[in-house]
Amino acid sequence: MTDINKNKKPHAALITENFPPLIGGGIAEWTIGGAQSLTKMGYPVTVMSKWKRKFDPASSHYSDRADEKKFRFLPMYGHDWRRYRYWYSLYYTWKFLRQEPQGLILATTWELGEPFVFLRRFFPDARLIVAAHGLEVTKIRGGRKLKNFRKTMASAELIAAVSRFTRQAVSDRMGDISLDQLIFIPNGVDTDRFRHTTDFDDLKKRLGIRKDTRVVLTLARVIKRKGHDTVIRSLPTIIKKFPETVYLIAGPQQDRDYVRYLKKLIAELNMIHYVIFTNFINDIDLNRLYSLADVYVMVSRILPEKGDTEGFGITFLEANSCLCPVIGSDSGGIPDAIEDGKSGFLIPPDNVSALTDKIFTLFEDPNFSRKMGRQGRERVERFFTWEKVFKKLMGELANVNRSFDKGRS
Repeated sequence: MTDINKNKKPHAALITENFPPLIGGGIAEWTIGGAQSLTKMGYPVTVMSKWKRKFDPASSHYSDRADEKKFRFLPMYGHDWRRYRYWYSLYYTWKFLRQEPQGLILATTWELGEPFVFLRRFFPDARLIVAAHGLEVTKIRGGRKLKNFRKTMASAELIAAVSRFTRQAVSDRMGDISLDQLIFIPNGVDTDRFRHTTDFDDLKKRLGIRKDTRVVLTLARVIKRKGHDTVIRSLPTIIKKFPETVYLIAGPQQDRDYVRYLKKLIAELNMIHYVIFTNFINDIDLNRLYSLADVYVMVSRILPEKGDTEGFGITFLEANSCLCPVIGSDSGGIPDAIEDGKSGFLIPPDNVSALTDKIFTLFEDPNFSRKMGRQGRERVERFFTWEKVFKKLMGELANVNRSFDKGRS
């Protein structure tokens, strides 16, 4: 077996179903962050992404910078991905490895890495890294899916869990199988893309927010797990003390039943004039959105019956990068995204009084709020840039002892 660490850097292929500009979220950001960072580090890079109608990489801000034009984009065609995901990812991974038999596959979910279990017998010098984010792990209950999960993870050279919570969730599902290659490497942020701006007056006007109004922001899918209702329940007390306040709910309204519940709750609490829903936020407005907010809040809860939890919470880092202090729940992987008392606050999920107290702390002391925002930005720059994340990942890969390969089948 060739020791490729002593030769030129291997061609890295990131395989994903989520890639900007159409789909955001942690997996999409992990992919683009990895593609950019590995390119800067001198790796040849190919991004293999599920093809979407009307996909136009040129329409994204990502293609505006020279370093981002250096990686290759390969659309993966196919219909009904939920049903045929294995076969599509098998075909495109095989196609890549035929050209790059010593290639490095970075699967953004274990299901996209699953075909490697079969392909590695034909490409013994290829290697696999699997990213573990959260939901794709916590929703596994048993049966055939658990069996395939274990085989895939055991075939990986490295498993990069984005939080300690997710790392434990992977370990819990492996049974008696020991995973020395299971490591914790958090998500990152593009600090050039996410940075504070004062150019948000026009966006405030479009959203119907008066100039001196305080803004509590949640940017996330509108689903039960995200805890929007906890924020809404805190509003009556907040409004009594700070009447010039609005709660801005930004993000796709995926759970219509939950949206109806929220609007009913808003009406019951007489908060109709203090809550703004905005479904789609243009990518170029994200900086302005985080920058105009006085506090970013996402108090997610765990829904154990669905295995539904927050794997990390990348929006906390994005908000911090724009100098916005954050409040999150001490739930799932969120504690790895927030340094309590420094970049923001951690509170128990579903605790309205604790949330209200922390918002009061920030609103009553603007200097402390600004200090927390600055500390959040400094923390991101120190630990959470994508380049640092992927340098750590590739450093871990270089240190992997390949001797454990011999016992695998």
